[in-house]
Amino acid sequence: MTLAQRDRLRSILTVVLLLTVGLTLLLRLRLAPMAEQLIVTQVDNQASDAINAAIDEQITSGEIDYDRMISVEKDAKGNVNALHTNIAEINRLKTSILKRVDEKLENLSMEELSVPIGSVLLPELLSGRGPKIPVRVLAVRTSDAVFRSSFESAGINQTKHSIMIDIHVVITILTWAGTQEIAVDSSVVAAETVIVGTVPTTYFGMEELP
Repeated sequence: MTLAQRDRLRSILTVVLLLTVGLTLLLRLRLAPMAEQLIVTQVDNQASDAINAAIDEQITSGEIDYDRMISVEKDAKGNVNALHTNIAEINRLKTSILKRVDEKLENLSMEELSVPIGSVLLPELLSGRGPKIPVRVLAVRTSDAVFRSSFESAGINQTKHSIMIDIHVVITILTWAGTQEIAVDSSVVAAETVIVGTVPTTYFGMEELP
């Protein structure tokens, strides 16, 4: 190869490199925000599904039971006049649920967390098609599980009492745009019962939980 040919090849390679760098920067600047929104939505959905599955398994196995969490105090006529929360049981469930949620979230894989490039470039025609943008989960941090009560009318002289669990999770992911933290908040009904009569004016325990 002559000197002129080598110079020409070097020039071509330089142009190709510059075009590649330019195209990469363009994709990052123009497509990254669109891809980021899709990724955030998918991570949120996957994490929420994992949280719901973890709690559903606890309910199915009998680990979560209304009667073990709440004791009902009645008067001589059988009317409910107070509800008491079993704090020890709530704390036990909190530890168990957080452990199960962490196990479920660890199963999030790169294959599950990916966005097809067609959904970013031309979602109207190419949604779900083309090479996938991989999303790697770097870390999962479950901050807390908070139990709370909800009362609502369930018919004439009836009130539904629900025990809700609010779970907050922070997931750190790595994409082509860099690392990002995504906060996922999920609320799940853990247990519920129907109270016949007026809602008790005395309710101990749940409002005191952190």
